Amino acid sequence: MKAKLPQSRYEQAAYSMSEAARILGMPSATVRAWSCGYPYKSSTGGSRQFEPLITPADVKSKLLSFANLCELHVLSAIRKRHRVSLPKVRASLEFVQTKLNSARPLLDTQFRTNGIDLFVEHASTLLNVSSDGQQALRGDFERALSRIERDSSGTPIRLFPFTRVSGGDATRAVVVDPMLAFGRPIISGAGVKTDVIRSRFNAGDSIAEMAADYCVEAESIEEALRFEQLAA
Repeated sequence: MKAKLPQSRYEQAAYSMSEAARILGMPSATVRAWSCGYPYKSSTGGSRQFEPLITPADVKSKLLSFANLCELHVLSAIRKRHRVSLPKVRASLEFVQTKLNSARPLLDTQFRTNGIDLFVEHASTLLNVSSDGQQALRGDFERALSRIERDSSGTPIRLFPFTRVSGGDATRAVVVDPMLAFGRPIISGAGVKTDVIRSRFNAGDSIAEMAADYCVEAESIEEALRFEQLAA
C-alpha cells in the first residue's frame, strides 16, 4: 500500500467560512452556499439541494484552503458585478470543466488562456448578453486572475485581495500567503497582519507612525485600513 502524500500547504484546511468571507469581502451566507450548497423548495413544493460550486478542503468540518480562497475570489469577481445566477454559474463551470478536463477549472492554468472564453461563451448563451457585456465579463475574470500569483508549476501561491469596493484597484499592498502569518492577510513586504494595523489605528496610532514602524509607505498602511474596512 502506497504511503499517502503530505498535503500541500495551499490545499490544507485553514479558514472557516466566516473568515474566508471576511478576507474576500463576501457575505458569509454566500461563501457557505458556494462551498456547502443549500436546500431549497422546488416549484412543485418538494425539497431539493443546490450542490456546492467548489469542494472545501475539509467538507465535514466546513473548512476551506488557500486554493479554495482563490476559487471563491475568482467567482466573486463576476458575481458581484454581473449577478450571474448560481445555476448559470454552475452550468457554465461544468461546461468548462468538461472542456478542459479539469476537476478545478478556476485554478487550472488553461483557464486564463481559453477557459475564460469557454465560460463567457457558455454563460453568454444562457444570459443572452450583448458583446459589451461579454467583454466586461471577460475583463472581470482577467482582473481577478491577475491578482493570483503562481509558482513555476502554475500552482497558486499568493492572493492579493481587492482592497476597494469597486474591485478596480491596482495596488497589491495586502497579500494572503499560506507560508506567512498562517495565511492571514498581511501588508506586502512587511509581514504585519492587517488586523494589527486596524487595532493600532483604532487605538490612536497615526498612519505615519505605523509606516515608520514597519518601514513601508503610508499608502500601504492606508490600503490595509481600506481592506479591513471592506472586510468588516
